[in-house]
Amino acid sequence: MDNIQDQIRELQTSVRHQRFAIVALGAILAGFAFIGAVRPTGDATFDTITCKGWRVVDKDGKERMTAGTSANGTASVAWLDGDGKLRIAASTSASGNGSVTWVDKDGKLRVSAGTSAIGLAGVTWSDKNGKVRIGANTDAEGLAEVQWLDKDEKERMTAGTSANGTAEVEWLDKNGNGRIVAGT
Repeated sequence: MDNIQDQIRELQTSVRHQRFAIVALGAILAGFAFIGAVRPTGDATFDTITCKGWRVVDKDGKERMTAGTSANGTASVAWLDGDGKLRIAASTSASGNGSVTWVDKDGKLRVSAGTSAIGLAGVTWSDKNGKVRIGANTDAEGLAEVQWLDKDEKERMTAGTSANGTAEVEWLDKNGNGRIVAGT
């Protein structure tokens, strides 16, 4: 009889262990099922995503785009090439200024465009050395002009119209002297 009772106790202990194992396995399988149901495996659609920043990576995990905000209220987006170098940056400030810049593969600023909260707008084009060669701008009062600069970034020619409709063209020598002005 003692032998049978010992066997019954062993069976009861074994059954308890198996119950525990079955419950644990069930919980693990339920967890995997939940993760599979919640985590999208492909495209996803959302009504709203709220975050302080994000980044987009390529198939190799290299950062290609970033977006974020800073403590001073600036919001920006940056596009990076395959080598991780900045190529395009766009930003807005809390005060209302906005800009977009384009940088070449060597890190030189080539094109910059911006607007200000007080009504200014401008674009600059730079040479392969990053020196501004052409600038165009407007202001809130109606001025519109284009400037051409030499390789040393000295203004050589300006053409524009003023708020009152006067049109002028100015030529300058390499020292910034001897202006020749033609206007209407």
